[in-house]
Amino acid sequence: MTSTRYAAALLWLALVLFLGSAYFAAQTTGPFIVPILQMLAPGASSAELHAAHLALRKLAHLTEYAVLALLWFRALRHGGPRTSRAAAWIALSICLTCALIDEAHQSMIPTRTGSARDLVIDASGAAGMLALTRGRRTTRDRATQPGPVAAEPGD
Repeated sequence: MTSTRYAAALLWLALVLFLGSAYFAAQTTGPFIVPILQMLAPGASSAELHAAHLALRKLAHLTEYAVLALLWFRALRHGGPRTSRAAAWIALSICLTCALIDEAHQSMIPTRTGSARDLVIDASGAAGMLALTRGRRTTRDRATQPGPVAAEPGD
């Protein structure tokens, strides 16, 4: 059971690192994505299409790390006697380490560039998802915990 608990998080981590490879450089994804954007917005200029492609790539960063954080949080939270706060901090640490390694790796690939901006986007996706998840969990926990009940006055 312990080994399967982390399987989804580890697989997603591997996917995130693979997406940071040369196979997914802007020059590689552009020839596929820009024509689709052209079909969706036929009146858009070339500059607008490339800006939309860049925005989609940054949105992908945000989404990848949000999912990564959620998967690690769930694996860690259900994996032992950790509080949700501890699980969130560990998940965020894993995500930040992954983002740092990914950007360092990209800085060594000729077709990619490591970027502090992407690191901030990655961290924002992870932290945002963890804040939402912990907030939802805290609200749900409060709703299910029995609190003081006011006694009704007797007749």
